[in-house]
Amino acid sequence: MSVIRPVDWRDLGLLARVRHRGLCLDSQLAFTRGANALQNALLDPFNPQHSISTLVARGGRPASNSAVAQLLLLENHPLARLAFFGPPEALELPLGLEMLEALARFAGEHGAQSLIAEVDEQSPAFESLRAASFAIYARQSLWRLDSPGARPQAPDAPGWRHPSVQDRLAIQGLFRNLVPALVQQVEPPPGRDRQGLVYWAEGELMAFLDVHRGPAGTWILPYIHPAVESREELIAGALAGLSPSPSRPLYLCVRSYQGGLAAALEALGFQLYLDQAVMVKRLTARVRRPALRPLPGMEGTQPEASAPITYNSVKHSGVGYRRSS
Repeated sequence: MSVIRPVDWRDLGLLARVRHRGLCLDSQLAFTRGANALQNALLDPFNPQHSISTLVARGGRPASNSAVAQLLLLENHPLARLAFFGPPEALELPLGLEMLEALARFAGEHGAQSLIAEVDEQSPAFESLRAASFAIYARQSLWRLDSPGARPQAPDAPGWRHPSVQDRLAIQGLFRNLVPALVQQVEPPPGRDRQGLVYWAEGELMAFLDVHRGPAGTWILPYIHPAVESREELIAGALAGLSPSPSRPLYLCVRSYQGGLAAALEALGFQLYLDQAVMVKRLTARVRRPALRPLPGMEGTQPEASAPITYNSVKHSGVGYRRSS
């Protein structure tokens, strides 16, 4: 049985060994900021939100019986994300299963309702996650565009703008119309702090791009209404509005329920980079029947009426009720 605990100064050697050998299971984090366990573990205590939590598993000698894992935990958010696990081969050992169970307990104790991991279905990690009760609830394709800022833009590209406070309800409505109910049970709609672009047409919100920028690249999760016809032109206009850095790649994440974008992305120079399964481990159980419990103040007592009730007949059919004075 391994000892699993939060990271401390004794684990600096372990962090240094695995920081470039780990597996990042949060694609947005990997492609915008990189998967550096050592940097995140050392800097997060100085973060007011304290969003990254690092656990280590120590199983004694040899050193291969040790592992490092990180969770992305946001305050007052129902989701926790499995951000890093290293070394990857530890996932195939009993140590890996123990570590995944400890991560789930840790996330649940800190208020998370679901633990999310994004992984290639052909990788050994996929089977390890399934053994730890993770299940697929969506699939996604990652498209990459190198040097996006150097690409010529269409002169008549449609107009996009940054969302305002008044756009919040419309963004949530677009999310609920596009995203399947099963996914909505796991992932909430974009929050008020999300950045991106909105596109309105004829008084209706037709598209929203959830955008995150980082030193390694720009990440886009699109929500585009199926009624949009000129998707290539629409996305080209979004690229013009984003003004991405020409030296950093741009990643566009297309979920399985957001189809019909492949042809437009290929025409704009995007290349299919990776296919992934989005997996979830539910940390809370739904109550399927109410738990009835008597009220202590009323148990074994007979309530008294505030006033006597008399019943009087009336001339028409039926029964009338009159409270006596």
